[in-house]
Amino acid sequence: MVTETWTAARHVLALDVDADSDLPLPAWTPGSHVTVHTPAGSCCLSLCGRPADDRWRLGVRYRESGAARWLHEHAAVGTSLEASSPSNTFGLDPSSDNHILIAGGVGITPMLAMSLELAERESSWHLLYIGRSRQEMAFLDHLRGVRENVTLWETALYGRPNISALVSDWIGGRSTTLYCCGPAGLIESVSSDFSAHDGPRVISERFTANTGLSGDFEVELGRSGGRIRVPAGVSVLDALEERGVDVPWSCRAGICGTCETPLISGQTDHGDSLVGLTRAADVCFPCVVRAVDDVIVLDI
Repeated sequence: MVTETWTAARHVLALDVDADSDLPLPAWTPGSHVTVHTPAGSCCLSLCGRPADDRWRLGVRYRESGAARWLHEHAAVGTSLEASSPSNTFGLDPSSDNHILIAGGVGITPMLAMSLELAERESSWHLLYIGRSRQEMAFLDHLRGVRENVTLWETALYGRPNISALVSDWIGGRSTTLYCCGPAGLIESVSSDFSAHDGPRVISERFTANTGLSGDFEVELGRSGGRIRVPAGVSVLDALEERGVDVPWSCRAGICGTCETPLISGQTDHGDSLVGLTRAADVCFPCVVRAVDDVIVLDI
């Protein structure tokens, strides 16, 4: 149930929601997201408050269509929403001594919860928050208490930041994990800049996926037996469902991680937006995965 709404920034709606029953909302950890279902479709939204709070805080960037537009136009105090339980495919690395967070635009939503958590732990961390202008950068007020660890970069004033140069000053020779959330171009640039480095591990999350479904191939079911042909333009998830194979799913866009499936063999083009903690050689996401080999074998 929506308990409060406000404008967090230009084109960004903030929602506070609470359980509409006597049961508490499910617990979550920084980096978690939920899938919110509306009459206009579903969307994945990061939880951006504090896990200790008894309500969830969400930030929704306006879109021309779909669930985001519906929420902007219809979500009000008292509106009932259906949502999944929280899922975390973008959590804080427990093995890291130093955390560098890079947020672009509405990518601040998971980073906000992570920043507040790291500040409470008194961990070593820094946040680079990139946006066109302060008017378009959501939840700035929520960062006031930790502003000594935050660098704001307005591209309208300063152009694109030299992220490598900025980050190098914050690494300091420690075991560092670098987290990135935002537009695809930002994530690809950060991943490219640090892919050849022996230093920080890079974990990233985006809210739009590479959903090109090119090429045809076969999927072998390693446990139940049989093979399924997956033609171009059809997802592995759709092909499995057509054969009566039930795989849990939520977003169907390679974003939420619900359909994660063990990969026994075969080279794949992951196609998902879950880069880092969950993007491993032995898992895939049937809603978007494509095969590089003629056959891939799934643990189904």
